[in-house]
Amino acid sequence: VPPSEKDDSWAEDRALHPDFLYEPLEAGEDFRVPPRIVEFYAPWCPHCQHYAPKYKKLASEILTTHPDVKFYAVSCVAHPALCKSQGVKSYPTVKIFHEGSYEPAGTGSARTDVKAILKDLGFDADSESSSSHGDGSSNASSDKKEHARITPFATHEVHDAWWDASLSFEFALSNSIYMENGPLPAPKRDAFHAWLTLLQQTLPPQMGRTHNILNALLDNFSEVCGGQSKLNHIVRKNVPSSHEYHWRTCTYGDNEMGYTCGLWQLFHVMSVGVVEYNRHNDALATGGASETLRNYIDHFFQCDECRMNFLSMYDTCAFDGCHRLSEQSSDSERDWKEFPLWLWETHNDVNVRLLGERLESRNENKPNDFEKHQAQWPSLYSCPNCWRDDHSWEEESVYQHLHKMYWSGNPDYIKIPAKGGVGSIMGGGASSYRYLNLRSKLTIVVFAVVAMLVRLSSSKRVRHSSGWHKKSAA
Repeated sequence: VPPSEKDDSWAEDRALHPDFLYEPLEAGEDFRVPPRIVEFYAPWCPHCQHYAPKYKKLASEILTTHPDVKFYAVSCVAHPALCKSQGVKSYPTVKIFHEGSYEPAGTGSARTDVKAILKDLGFDADSESSSSHGDGSSNASSDKKEHARITPFATHEVHDAWWDASLSFEFALSNSIYMENGPLPAPKRDAFHAWLTLLQQTLPPQMGRTHNILNALLDNFSEVCGGQSKLNHIVRKNVPSSHEYHWRTCTYGDNEMGYTCGLWQLFHVMSVGVVEYNRHNDALATGGASETLRNYIDHFFQCDECRMNFLSMYDTCAFDGCHRLSEQSSDSERDWKEFPLWLWETHNDVNVRLLGERLESRNENKPNDFEKHQAQWPSLYSCPNCWRDDHSWEEESVYQHLHKMYWSGNPDYIKIPAKGGVGSIMGGGASSYRYLNLRSKLTIVVFAVVAMLVRLSSSKRVRHSSGWHKKSAA
């Protein structure tokens, strides 16, 4: 049954009423929907990207013996109301429907087992041809493209990191808080409030628009928890109506990668912000901040495998997190720095794991030790002091690098607002910046001073030779 047209979120998407999910209102007597498989995905989700070639191969294998089966893929970013109506809460989600039925016979995440899927479709899988691979593990493709095995990290200015962090925060508000219709249940409500409060305390003041949104959400929190349309109403008061999502860093030409990258930027800015906040206020416990991050990912990050991997790492004390991150507040800055350093180590572990999954999805060899090393950041080029001679990390230098990248900016540059003031993501006005190298400015100043001294010296010589100094003295 389609959702009620009284639901605001569905009313915006009411034109999307596909006959492969809902019975047509004017279906003829002879109409009978075929057996079908539907994938619900998000373009930004890494595991959706890795599953895509497997889904295509799954379709190819099943269509070889069952050409009547139909395959569909629905983007939940483009069609959020449709996905909510189907109860999709994580990505990718695969639903299987029998012929003539609109009730799913099977639901799962990233399914590849051909025999199991045929069984869910109502076919006798045991009688199928042995030509099927069975587990869909092979990903070879005749149109295989050449890809770099390792993509180098892109450098960025701190304002680009703040920009991307802000965009991902806003994107999450529109796409990740409400995965079903109705108000937020109590556990999600508590996790959301704790997350907003932590960001309000720890994000730099230059992220003006984000702070305006945070203040508005917390001031109207009961209303915000009433549904997506009420949340949107509060956010839109602080976001331009022509707002589009264009991330600046680490997209490598693919803007769909921007959300997860910007989300990591947000996490890193927040983690360094905990240290900065504690320097001037009653200290936040690093264990409390990390628990708030953990609960936010648990409730509001829909890439299913990404979420489960992070929760597993956190809950099993990966990188000695249970000892490094304390539930008790501390007066030691060294203790505070353990949080951003722990998050950085976690992020590097994720990078290495995603490298392996990406190569596997392209049917390439597993990454070797050198490639795993290259997948971690910061690189030797961007932070030579972060590396010891034995290729281990110098953690204090790593922290200083994190602070420069996510808080203080590059000290070799002075920020000069372009005409119109600071960028719109930082509080209003033009969105561009001009940067002037500090050495260049000093060179100009020194040159001007030297020129002035030369001119004064030359003037004195002229007065001496003409006798003007004597006339002046007289």
